Amino acid sequence: LAYLYKARSIDSFAVHISMAAPAAICFLVLSLVILFAEPGKGIMEEFSTRLSGSTVARFLIPAAIIVPAGLGLLRLYGNWAGIYSDEFGTTLFVLSTIVILTGITWFNAWLLNRRDMQRMRAEGALQETEQHIHAIFHHAPDAIILTDKNGTIIKWNPEAEKIFGWKQTEAIGQSLIGLLIPHSSDESNRATIADRFAGTAIGTPGQTVDLLAVTKNRQKLDVSLKASPVTIGQDSFFICFLRDIAHRKVIENKLKSFNEELSRQVIEKTSELTDIFERITDGFIALDQNYRYTYVNKKAGQLTRRDPASLIGKSVWEEFPMSVGSQTYEAFHTAMEEQRFVSNIDYYAPLDLWQSNFVYPSANGLSVFIRDISEQKRAETEIDRARDMADKLIDSLPGVFYFFDAQGKFIRWNREFEKATGYTSAEIEQMHPSDFFPEEERHYILKRIEGVFQNGVNDAEAHFKTTSGQLVPYYFKAVLINFNGQPCLLGNGIDITQRKKAEIRLIASEHKYKLLFRSNPLPMWMLNLPAYNMSDVNEAALLQYGYTKEEFLKLAVAELRPPEDRARFSATTNKEFRGIYHAGVWRHQRKDGSLIYVDVITYDINHEGQQTRLVLANDVTERHIAEEKLKESYDAIRKLTEHLQNVREQERLHIAREIHDELGQLLTVMKLDVSWVKRKTESADEDVKLKLRNILDVIDMTAKTVRRIASELRPSLLDDLGLSAAMEWHLEEFERRSGIKKELHLPAADILLPDSLKIGIFRIFQESLTNVARHADASKVIVQLAHHDNELLLTIQDNGKGFTEKEASKKTLGLLGMRERTQMMGGEYNISGIPERGTIVTVMIPLPGVNL
Repeated sequence: LAYLYKARSIDSFAVHISMAAPAAICFLVLSLVILFAEPGKGIMEEFSTRLSGSTVARFLIPAAIIVPAGLGLLRLYGNWAGIYSDEFGTTLFVLSTIVILTGITWFNAWLLNRRDMQRMRAEGALQETEQHIHAIFHHAPDAIILTDKNGTIIKWNPEAEKIFGWKQTEAIGQSLIGLLIPHSSDESNRATIADRFAGTAIGTPGQTVDLLAVTKNRQKLDVSLKASPVTIGQDSFFICFLRDIAHRKVIENKLKSFNEELSRQVIEKTSELTDIFERITDGFIALDQNYRYTYVNKKAGQLTRRDPASLIGKSVWEEFPMSVGSQTYEAFHTAMEEQRFVSNIDYYAPLDLWQSNFVYPSANGLSVFIRDISEQKRAETEIDRARDMADKLIDSLPGVFYFFDAQGKFIRWNREFEKATGYTSAEIEQMHPSDFFPEEERHYILKRIEGVFQNGVNDAEAHFKTTSGQLVPYYFKAVLINFNGQPCLLGNGIDITQRKKAEIRLIASEHKYKLLFRSNPLPMWMLNLPAYNMSDVNEAALLQYGYTKEEFLKLAVAELRPPEDRARFSATTNKEFRGIYHAGVWRHQRKDGSLIYVDVITYDINHEGQQTRLVLANDVTERHIAEEKLKESYDAIRKLTEHLQNVREQERLHIAREIHDELGQLLTVMKLDVSWVKRKTESADEDVKLKLRNILDVIDMTAKTVRRIASELRPSLLDDLGLSAAMEWHLEEFERRSGIKKELHLPAADILLPDSLKIGIFRIFQESLTNVARHADASKVIVQLAHHDNELLLTIQDNGKGFTEKEASKKTLGLLGMRERTQMMGGEYNISGIPERGTIVTVMIPLPGVNL
């Protein structure tokens, strides 16, 4: 400190010291190192223990050294620097020392108090734990015995006294083995318990061993022993739990007998179950934990196309490797790993098999029921296709379409419904049908809906209320259907705004129409609704039917029909108010019994405050007869045309064969003769030879022309190789002669067709290519022949100049001939064109009774 404080008197004092200061410091440090080398001995023991005094000493001694030395140094440096005088520096040094030592003392007191509180809490917890242990020991339902490492009893709880009859004072100090299992008892029990205390079974603490013990009154008792080693300090003990298991042994014996009987019954039931599995209609397989087959019934063998016996012992993933990673693979692993029931539907392409799997897990593997649902899936595909078609049809329906259940929950509606009401699909789904109508019409609508569910059919006329509040008049028609086992309403509605306007105009001019009714030249009468009684008739109707007015008004409406038509009339009659309706052409019967054909139009009006149906029955008998005759004439002309086409084809076939056979043979003979003459005149002059060569060339050209004419009249390929080959040959000839590039798409296999269809399609194909060459000014033509769903489709498309609507309206003989030929084959002919982009000809022919 003198060196640190620069005390000058240290030099005069140092002459009295026989050792240099640095050496003294080194010896001091060495002494401290020796002390700290073994902190648990000597004077250091008081500093290094965990006791409170050592903790205080380790904290205060460094403070007692460092704080005065540091504060004294600060006092001297302040004095040397002239900051304060000796007196003030001494005061500051003393005051700082008091404050710092007081703080250190307070902190040390707080630390000691905290340690004492922790110790007190630990002692309290220990005391509470001891109380718990004491309560457990004295009130435990099992006998609890504490022994030393040699098996001598140290503690003996009341339950042990109750079970074995020995008091605690009698048991303590005795050997557990000798007390509970005397030498006269079973030696195997003594050996078992001796092994546990000798250490052979101590390695598995908590393991239970069943023993036959002896009570104080020498009765044998079945007990279970669970002994665990316990170390307290340096001593080893055993804590033993013993339980009376006499009742359990009786139950175990009964259970053993039951298990033996159960095993016998399991064998019998297993045989019965195997027989059942062989008879069930579903496939059944059993797999072990490694997914190897342990059982396969006959149906599963049929589904997998394997012999059931050959699959036993094999891995399902090795036999069917394509299933790895599939939904079935995931389902099997999920069921095995999570031990829960799993079902799935999967498609196995190599077997073309849709299967529904029901996987039941157990500790030993999986039990799987496999159901073949291939037919069901095919049916679902067809249903989905039909549903998609139905959706498209629904959205294309005129007017609004709707479909809801008996609670008014909408199931389906078309886009026109959303457009007409202004509501979104999400809003419609949450609404009731009556919400789309004004308040004053809702009761009426609900009654009409109720009528559908009661009577099966009903209609209504009300105003649709849009989101903007606009009221639009609509006429609704609905029927009752069964959907998914519950009654539902299927209906549609049409906007009758224009009809309503017409009704208003009609009501406004009712008087004028009444005058027109009397003097109208068309037969008319009125019916009261809904009674359907005659209320009035005009003169034209009386003249047409031959009745007086009194006779006509007494007639029932059905009496105007012949008897054979009255049932159909009654079934189609609608007595509800419906506006204008065209009923079509009906047969009516005059008073004299003669029949006439009338075109019936009805119009529901309000006449003199009464709902009335105005019926107009225009006599179209002559027109009907003329139409029938015209139809018969047209059918006869078509049959004649077909006959002429067949005769012409036969003539073409005959002429083609004659040209090919006769002229072809003659030209061949002529070529042979000219060739013979040429060989015989080798010595002739060059003019003769040149002439002979020209003659041969003309014969060759004539032969080619003959073949071409014969082929155009009737291609032999059409009869010999079929339609595809004839079209391919003709299109190549067309490309060669016209210079128009071709593109041909034909089916992979030729199509088997009757001769009449082959000839008709080929002639349409010929005529279409001729039109392309003459009129299209095209550089490329694309021809496609395909068949689908028993229909044959021929498409011919060019990239020429096309045609306008005005040009398309012209009926040329070529187009009429192709259209007529198509209709004779029962098909459809369509031609369409876009100016400067080309023309497309489409011919669709049905193929009834033809195997494609």
